[in-house]
Amino acid sequence: MKSGLCLSMTLLSVNIFASGTTSGQTLNETKINFEIKANTSLKNVLSDLQKQTKFNFFYSSSSVNKQTIVGPKQNFSGTADELLAEILENTGLAFSEQGNRVVIYENVASTKNKPKFQTRKISGTVRDENGSPIAGVTVTSKLNPTYSTTTNDKGIFEISTTGNNDFLQFSFVGYKSQEIPVGSKETINTSMDLAIGSLDEVVVVGYGTQKKATVTGAVAQIKGEDIAKSPVANVTNALVGRLPGLRAVQRSGQPGADGSGIDIRGFGNALVIVDGIPSSMSNLDPNEIETFSVIKDASASVYGVRAANGVVLITTKKGKIGKPSINYSTYYGFQRINKFPELGDAALYAELSNEAVTNTWHINGRTSTLSLPFSKEQIEQYRNGTLKSYDWFNEAIQKNSPQSYHNLNVSGGTEDVKYFMNLGLVDQDGFWKSGATNYKRYNVRGNVEAKIVNGLTAELNLMARMGKTNNPSTSTPLLMAGLYRTYPTYSFYANDNPEYPGIPNNASQNTLMLMDRNKTGYNDQTEKEFNGIFSLRYDIPKVEGLYAKAYYAYNNKITDVKNYNRKYNLYSYNADNKTYNVGFTGNTPSNLNVSNLNEVNTVFQLSLNYNRRFADAHNVSGLFLFEAQEGTTNSLSAYRQFLIDGVDELFAGIAANQRNDGSSSESARLGYVGKFNYDYKGKYLAEFAFRYDGTYKVMDGSRFGFFPNASIGWKINEENFLKDVSFIDLLKVRASHGKVGDDEDIAAFQYMTGFTYPNGNYIFGSSAIPGLVDRGLPNYLLTWYTSKTTNIGLDVSLWKGLLGAEIDVFYRKRDGLLANRLLSLPNSFGAVLPQENLNGDSHKGFEIMLTHKNRIGDFNYSISPNMSWTRSKNEYLERAPSTNLVDNWRSNNSNRWKNIYWGYVADGQFQNQEEINVAAIQDDQANKTLLPGDIRYKDLNGDGIITGADQQVIGRGTTPELFYGLNMSAGYKNFDLSLLLQGASNFNAYFTEELQNPLFNNASAYAMFADRWHRADQFNPDSEWIPGKYPSTVSSGTNNNKRVSSFWLKDASYLRLKNFELGYSFDKEMINKLKIRNLRVYVSGQNVLTFDKIKYIDPEAESGRGNYYPQPRIWTAGLNIGF
Repeated sequence: MKSGLCLSMTLLSVNIFASGTTSGQTLNETKINFEIKANTSLKNVLSDLQKQTKFNFFYSSSSVNKQTIVGPKQNFSGTADELLAEILENTGLAFSEQGNRVVIYENVASTKNKPKFQTRKISGTVRDENGSPIAGVTVTSKLNPTYSTTTNDKGIFEISTTGNNDFLQFSFVGYKSQEIPVGSKETINTSMDLAIGSLDEVVVVGYGTQKKATVTGAVAQIKGEDIAKSPVANVTNALVGRLPGLRAVQRSGQPGADGSGIDIRGFGNALVIVDGIPSSMSNLDPNEIETFSVIKDASASVYGVRAANGVVLITTKKGKIGKPSINYSTYYGFQRINKFPELGDAALYAELSNEAVTNTWHINGRTSTLSLPFSKEQIEQYRNGTLKSYDWFNEAIQKNSPQSYHNLNVSGGTEDVKYFMNLGLVDQDGFWKSGATNYKRYNVRGNVEAKIVNGLTAELNLMARMGKTNNPSTSTPLLMAGLYRTYPTYSFYANDNPEYPGIPNNASQNTLMLMDRNKTGYNDQTEKEFNGIFSLRYDIPKVEGLYAKAYYAYNNKITDVKNYNRKYNLYSYNADNKTYNVGFTGNTPSNLNVSNLNEVNTVFQLSLNYNRRFADAHNVSGLFLFEAQEGTTNSLSAYRQFLIDGVDELFAGIAANQRNDGSSSESARLGYVGKFNYDYKGKYLAEFAFRYDGTYKVMDGSRFGFFPNASIGWKINEENFLKDVSFIDLLKVRASHGKVGDDEDIAAFQYMTGFTYPNGNYIFGSSAIPGLVDRGLPNYLLTWYTSKTTNIGLDVSLWKGLLGAEIDVFYRKRDGLLANRLLSLPNSFGAVLPQENLNGDSHKGFEIMLTHKNRIGDFNYSISPNMSWTRSKNEYLERAPSTNLVDNWRSNNSNRWKNIYWGYVADGQFQNQEEINVAAIQDDQANKTLLPGDIRYKDLNGDGIITGADQQVIGRGTTPELFYGLNMSAGYKNFDLSLLLQGASNFNAYFTEELQNPLFNNASAYAMFADRWHRADQFNPDSEWIPGKYPSTVSSGTNNNKRVSSFWLKDASYLRLKNFELGYSFDKEMINKLKIRNLRVYVSGQNVLTFDKIKYIDPEAESGRGNYYPQPRIWTAGLNIGF
């Protein structure tokens, strides 16, 4: 064979029959038997050799694709390295073995046709991102491309250059190209980064992986290293703005309970899968994440009934062949309140209190003597500081709260065993000065992959997590409410003595006392979670590309809550006899409530997988999978009261009023998955998949459903009419359609008869006996609802990745949503019928993401904007019969957009009493209760009276419809910079209660109400009115000003500098002498800047009152070091 092989440009076919596989063997240990027909391409031989031996071959297409082996039919029997040596002879190519990687490279250290320049030799070493040498990297002189060479198996090269003004260009398949100035250097060592986002990038899809260029569904992916840039305790908060269609909102900044939620395209809560098991992403360590993929269209149906709103697939890191790589990352920083409404001082509170009394007196006809709570002298004394104004907010809140993070991981391995071990710790304090709030989480993970025998691989993933959240015994909303409900005229302490907490206007809400866990108790929660995943993969012999896989996952989560409410006293001071007296006692008696929740979930899978290429043109892959999921939940709780304070254990409680409780539940799901992919020469792409799924929630006969999806793609750039257009790397159109089932809102076992127990109590003698109530008729008709989703997409890549675009448009329609039948029943019908599958809705929208990456000498940068828009509509919404046309207009929401606000249209504010007198009646009292500055409403039907008939849609609701982000990064030599801008629009915030009415519900007032309508002299009720932004004050507000109207609906659109990071990597030549592989320091910020139109509350805050725990602005300094 050796003498008979030659090369030409002719492309014919090859049939290869091989025996023997390799697992943990080198090339010279791998026996190969080939029967080679005449004339075949070198590319085909390498492809088949890779499939037969499990070695991965890397090469430049320009070097290999043009090579063809020509000769008569030959038989070869020998080792793999002997075969490679013979077929590469006379090709100018060579190979290098690196573990299970074989690099084919041009074996030319070219010195031909050297021009007459003053040359100088440069040598060096090229390594990958892990510090391992890379063989086969092409190194070329920029000024004289005839000077070119490749690195050897140790990554070493030597090349001639044209002098100091020259540049060396480094290129290798799958890695980002580099250009380095020569200058006066004699040695140039460099490392190459993987070309993330290239057409060869592999993305995680349903039950497998696929090259991005051949994906036909709507899938987006980012790397874990991008997520790790954000200094957040909850990974969810690091995702917003990075991927189109992925929507995350942080409602709070409370440690361990920040209210962060994630959905895809506005569909609802997405299913999160971590290494194959349904889980939560909020508690993951960012440094253990390898990839983060989002399946946005109907291809999510392969994950079953919980995947109707899309799926988030998270894979954790695995070991790589090579020496142990040790990495340590840490940061330390501070949190500061991002935005919160400012509380007014005592002078403003006194003015508002006087104003409220005067306005109420005026509205009631001035029939009594006007008596004001504060004199002019008192207000002046509060203003000049003679009388003290107490700022409860600043007394309770600290300006800087620490947050820290530590991570240590080790990875490495051989061909037989690969491993990744990770340990993480996050520690986040809250804003309370008392230190009562803290969140601490420990993450431990170990992933091991081992080749047992030839063709049999085992994988074991173990994860343990413990998170502890410490809080005061009083809930956060009540603590926040206490801060703005307490009058600034009340002292924190009796006689300003910190030993005796004072009694505020609302006696039970001395917030400073309630925040002190040592005095009033605590509410602590501990979560412990364990995951164990074991899988086996067996490559079936004699059937190329076929393997079987068994997978078992076990998840156990235990949540313990201990809520201790300790008896406490508040005091008053008697100045006459100088004594402190107990004026209020809270938490009487001291009590303890403990609970335990134990959840166990298991997933078992058996699958057959097939992947093969035929005739160098037909790529076929398939999957058939069986999956069974089971879950159990057990809960216990106990309550005791105490006669003795300070003993916070159940055994010390008394028998009186004790309570014990417990419950358990079970769940099960069964599914069969089929998936088939085909592409012809990577040009015409198709996928068909289905899931036959069963749920425990509905009765037999409706329990199983068949949910198929299909998608197609066309890579237009592979057609002959575009193939020679060099600047088009990829031009692909794709479309998908499918159906997904959903049982999220279905209460289980409605088809069964039974009883609700306990339900109320019955008194027999002196004992309270729990009651038992019949559940009513069984519901046999209920089944799951379905979603049908259509997606059309376009993927573009130009100038070798310099520019890129991904565009998607989608439409989803849901049928069979649950509702109680009302429309067909008379309004006098008194009973409630069982739920039925009656309602329906739809979503439509689009997404776009653009990318631009470039390198100019030592400077590289990337820019990637993205945007997504979604709007939802009620197709049908069951309702009671309309009583009239107005009721039908207001209440019939079928065929009407969701996320809208109904209310009255504000038409400015009354400027004087004359305008009030001639206006439409707004208060049912001939406008006698209205004042100048009050809100005027449009009389839309012109009947002279403002009623419900004058309501209309006044704006968008509180859910953003448009999300956008801008990811930017840059690097210059050893410096790197990344910025993430994120924003949202087409939504509103609605001000209610304390943000609508100063002194609401006996509260204090926000400083914003200094700008209001008021009399020039509040001690003269007949003085002229001074205009302001808000209406004048009446205790708890007037009914007129509290109407739902456009006056209180605020545009909540915002743009945030969500993340900022600036880093510096130390020169490798210097740190390598210290046995350090890489060393990087950085500073970063989260929620750095916010641009919006709302002055008083955070645009992402859930509450329109201002009683939310504020979001933090976080600044950190960090370190990454590798050995």
